[in-house]
Amino acid sequence: MTEGQWATMWKEAIEKSLAEENELRERLRPVEFSSDLWNVFRGAYGDVREDVAFLFCPKELMPEMEKVIRLDFEEKECDQINFDNLCENLSHQLSFYNATYLAMPYLLLFLEKKRKEKDVSWQMQIILQAGIILSTDFHLGKEGRQGVSEDILESYQLSVGLLREMAKEFLQANMQALKHKDPTDLKYFCTGLLAIFGDPGAAYQLVAGGWEQAPVACVNCGYFDEDMEADGLYDEELVKGRIVPAEPVCGKWDGKDFSDSYLWLSNLAHILGIEDAWKIPYYYGTYTCPECGSKGILMDWMKKYEE
Repeated sequence: MTEGQWATMWKEAIEKSLAEENELRERLRPVEFSSDLWNVFRGAYGDVREDVAFLFCPKELMPEMEKVIRLDFEEKECDQINFDNLCENLSHQLSFYNATYLAMPYLLLFLEKKRKEKDVSWQMQIILQAGIILSTDFHLGKEGRQGVSEDILESYQLSVGLLREMAKEFLQANMQALKHKDPTDLKYFCTGLLAIFGDPGAAYQLVAGGWEQAPVACVNCGYFDEDMEADGLYDEELVKGRIVPAEPVCGKWDGKDFSDSYLWLSNLAHILGIEDAWKIPYYYGTYTCPECGSKGILMDWMKKYEE
């Protein structure tokens, strides 16, 4: 088969797959693959159009994929490699890439496809990675969105809102199944949910610091705590000496309200048996500056440090 025949076959298969999600597609109105905007809105490694399109290609028709993440030595199938490549393209070094505006609606379509297939593992992956990608958006204000047309922003913001609702439904339907997933994946799944449910700054801090480092500078005297950046919540004695943990809230969450990050994150991490759950009250506890004695919520000060 010639290259042109392969290209035609892939295009037809992808369009057929997308047509199955036509109702949601019409609602989100994502940018078409034929648009030149894909050359303008780019990821860390350039145009992400092909990565996005191949989300919807049947696995048996997909070409061989080369990993963008060179240090990933795990054997993976082509659809997984394509998905990993896209996510790396949109979140490399936890930077925000404007290709996210075009890709997010398609990630929602992909999530809906896997929801219909009742594929819990894929749904979890998509929600996790979409959350990590959204965590890179925490510092963008109106100025950061200049040059983005109203229709693209509307599609992007609608996608984020629908992602929030789909993530809630996924949790309610699959809590028991989630308990059996990889502990590290669960930790970052919860972290991604922080961004999805409206606290991308906290999600960014937890991802960047690997749930251990805690870069913080006093908002009053400006003192930067090098010990907290180096050891953070890895050194339990250091933690106890500088942070008074927040009051325990396990058992006080209704499982539906995601407005209080500390409340739902503490409870969800406990329900899922996440080993690092003990750190959450410290992240949301009262930190005392060792230089001037000023006090503040550690997570709030960590987020201010990145602004």
